[in-house]
Amino acid sequence: MSTPESVFQLLQTVADLNEKVLSLTLRMENTPPQDERLTYSVEQTAKILGISRSKLYDLLNRPDFPVVDIGHRKLIPKRKLEQWLDQQAQ
Repeated sequence: MSTPESVFQLLQTVADLNEKVLSLTLRMENTPPQDERLTYSVEQTAKILGISRSKLYDLLNRPDFPVVDIGHRKLIPKRKLEQWLDQQAQ
């Protein structure tokens, strides 16, 4: 392989990597930060509370625990969860 071909391949590789970095950066900018979410999934809520998913499902069955059913998916509203936690601390 001659030097001009090597340089061309190197420049093409750099251009491809730049395109990938730009694409990932744009995708990250369009993803809202965790604290801007209105709801949490079961997995996210369990992680936030530091409990297992099975313990969270026990809480989801309580009438005072905030949960929204959307189809087969359970979502926990962020503000209602914060209010519920405040009530539990009293």
